[in-house]
Amino acid sequence: MKKIDYKLIGLRLKQARETKHISLEEAGQKVGVNKSTIMRWEKGKTEKFKIPTLEILAELYCVNPQWLMGHNVPMDTNYGKSKLTEINVINLSTNEVVQTVPYSYRTDIAEDDPKNYFAICASDSSMAPLLDVGDIAIIKKFDRFINMKTYLLKIKQGNPIIRKVIQSDDGKIELQAMNMWNFPTQTDLTLNDIEILGEVVRVENKSAFK
Repeated sequence: MKKIDYKLIGLRLKQARETKHISLEEAGQKVGVNKSTIMRWEKGKTEKFKIPTLEILAELYCVNPQWLMGHNVPMDTNYGKSKLTEINVINLSTNEVVQTVPYSYRTDIAEDDPKNYFAICASDSSMAPLLDVGDIAIIKKFDRFINMKTYLLKIKQGNPIIRKVIQSDDGKIELQAMNMWNFPTQTDLTLNDIEILGEVVRVENKSAFK
């Protein structure tokens, strides 16, 4: 079991308090001790404070309680938390918002920022059974690609489609649908022939329950 580093906790207690411009007296009043006790804690000279006390101070200082306890995590109080919001479902023909769908994201991960995402409603069955007509695809805005992943893209300024992008050793691009019987693989393309609009990261597959 890792030994508690009271000196580190003390340094972080002081840093957090001073960052928020909170006096020793105010901190002491919050947890029911005098300012000299707070000073001793900040110097790491006592082990007589308890985790609930640190949690109260973390709330007062608006910092992550795990950080205050000496763990190797960000100071940000939102670290590790998820938040629910909504993202727009876009009609790609008109660029209009036709509805919104729930989106859960980690507030401490920059790439999870809702502004990096949008959604579309599938207009064909090319990616069935994963994504059929009317199903929602969550798209992460992206203009490049990683081989063998699935993207929303355009071919030579055509209409947006969803396909798995496969690049061979000679640089040639194949676009593969899941429903290959009705949507044959498109071959002999190059990167100049396609425009990546975003990566498909999740689907809301209602058609599976029809």
